[in-house]
Amino acid sequence: MFPLDQSLFLFLNHALKSDLNDYWLGYATWLGNGWIGFPLALLALFFLDKTSFWRNVLLLAIAGMLGGIALNLIKQVVHAQRPLTVFASDIVSGKVYVNVLFDKFYYNSFPSGHTQTAFTIATVLIYAGSHTIGWNRWKSSGIVLIASIIGLSRIYCGAHFPSDITAGALVGVGTGWISFVAVDRITKSKLRKRFTKQIAGQPSNVADAT
Repeated sequence: MFPLDQSLFLFLNHALKSDLNDYWLGYATWLGNGWIGFPLALLALFFLDKTSFWRNVLLLAIAGMLGGIALNLIKQVVHAQRPLTVFASDIVSGKVYVNVLFDKFYYNSFPSGHTQTAFTIATVLIYAGSHTIGWNRWKSSGIVLIASIIGLSRIYCGAHFPSDITAGALVGVGTGWISFVAVDRITKSKLRKRFTKQIAGQPSNVADAT
């Protein structure tokens, strides 16, 4: 654990503390919960592009599964301690105070699962939106901002260090792009097979016609 990571955590965790932030920033963390985030993402994909809805659902499903697998593998390998564990002795002695909202967590800090979920969804939404008319960089920036706020909320809630957030975001974006490549290959493979069948069937059709 880098001292800078700990210092930045304490700064953000303390500096942002307010009753107002307890509501909007604290509860924003729930958007990173898969049981909430993915259903909302499905609704967004439906209204975003109805014609490509099922393709985009496939993208989201693959990205979500890959992200979940990668996240849990890294967590088990790294097995990093959470802020409440790292600062446990200082908290007991009164040297350090950690602002905690909701549940208290102690282990498997790296990477942040809520942040990974948020950026997986954000990456898929931006990809899907970029293929629609009227999409612009401001909409993409807005989605990234929401995902970033969810990541920041994990620090505010006392659950993660900044490095956990960064790693979670990278896993989310990375698995999102992997899903794009996978679905693109699946789609092209199906189109190639369909085209091959059509070409193969042309001679017999011509013969029948004559």
